[in-house]
Amino acid sequence: MSSPLPSISRRSVLRLAGGIGAAALAAPVLAACGGSTGSGSSKSASLRFMFWGSDDRVKRFQKACTAFTDKNPSIKVSPEFGDIDAIETKLTVAMSGNNLPDVFWVTGDLLPQLVAGGHVMDLTPHLGAGKGIADAGFTDAIKAPGQIDGKQYAMTHGLQSIGLFAKKNILDEVGVPVKNYPDSYSWDEYAQISAKIHAAKGAKFFGTDDPNTGGAADWFGAYARQHDQDMWAASGDLGFTKDLMTEWLTYWKNLRDTKASVPAALALEQNPYFEGAPMIRGLAAYHMRNSNQMLELQGLTKDPLVLMPCPGNGGSGNKAIELSPNMLCVAAKTKNPDAALKFADYLLNDVDRAKIVGTTIGSPPTKAVRDAIASSVTDAEKQFLTYIGFEAEAKSLPVRNGLPTSGAFTSDMVKAWQNLGYDKASIPQTVDLIFGDLRTKLLKK
Repeated sequence: MSSPLPSISRRSVLRLAGGIGAAALAAPVLAACGGSTGSGSSKSASLRFMFWGSDDRVKRFQKACTAFTDKNPSIKVSPEFGDIDAIETKLTVAMSGNNLPDVFWVTGDLLPQLVAGGHVMDLTPHLGAGKGIADAGFTDAIKAPGQIDGKQYAMTHGLQSIGLFAKKNILDEVGVPVKNYPDSYSWDEYAQISAKIHAAKGAKFFGTDDPNTGGAADWFGAYARQHDQDMWAASGDLGFTKDLMTEWLTYWKNLRDTKASVPAALALEQNPYFEGAPMIRGLAAYHMRNSNQMLELQGLTKDPLVLMPCPGNGGSGNKAIELSPNMLCVAAKTKNPDAALKFADYLLNDVDRAKIVGTTIGSPPTKAVRDAIASSVTDAEKQFLTYIGFEAEAKSLPVRNGLPTSGAFTSDMVKAWQNLGYDKASIPQTVDLIFGDLRTKLLKK
């Protein structure tokens, strides 16, 4: 039975936790890490599989789970799903209650914490033909985001990155060019264009949403990489300076002040992605999110969408391109390790699964599977595959993994950005908070 999760934010669950305790929140609806009459895939086994996404993605993965059981009748998979905030909250609480699902998606920020707590299986000995998960075609670059201290704890199941979406009819109406790789807008151009769109379309329409108030911290990460900095330093500290953060926040305050970007209060009336994205709600021309959402976003509007590079990532900025893959883990304490590995392999390598899911969670990780689905994808997906294909081949800077506490840091930084967007704090106060209390918590062992 599929189990939808409530759409709550991490802020909500933390408030709840303060009153009733994390242990109470962790009470399982299903048995912890599945149940079974045996530990191998040759015997009856049940698995919990947790993921996030819109209704379309949910339906596709439910169908994929059914197709897996059709191929493997002894293994039943129970999908659990919700929006990304609800899933991250659920996983965070499940860690404290030792109630993680058998197989689950994970964000890069949460992975170090999961590994540090011994919550996820070391997949290294299970990679290779006949070992559990076939890894032929997985390049070092694709494996790297799931590695910590030389061990493979997560595998990329969908290639994605940040991407700039736009309603092409609005751009055409206002006379704004579309930019495609290897080119992109500069950040100055983007501010000017967003202001131009607001002026042309009227007081209730804005050029762009704001990735800071929208919780998309990867956009600052891209800005940092464009300036030869990064989110994280090799030393285990922050990889960016106060001056750069101040510059970034000042840029976005100027866009808010000139009405070039959607005000925070209006943007956050709904979860600012998928159905709640300001672009989809008819409030803005541009939407700054993840490139793999092209198919789902196009399905939410009749207006034609285009996918463009992050401002500043064109030309010499190609070096700043960062693949931000969707990854999956297997719970260290799963009662059905063989079945869980078999299902993980299916999600990673099965062509039929890829045809069912399409590009809703990103490009398939291997060229062989990408080629196998190329003839069956929509025009929207072809845009995405062209986009991600350029990025996959770009000679970009290596990506640094976060720290065990980087997920909490990023969440707290986004809350600080949102307070700034609501004018509850100044830029200096926000920067001081990030480099003060938040950095102290990040570095605390």
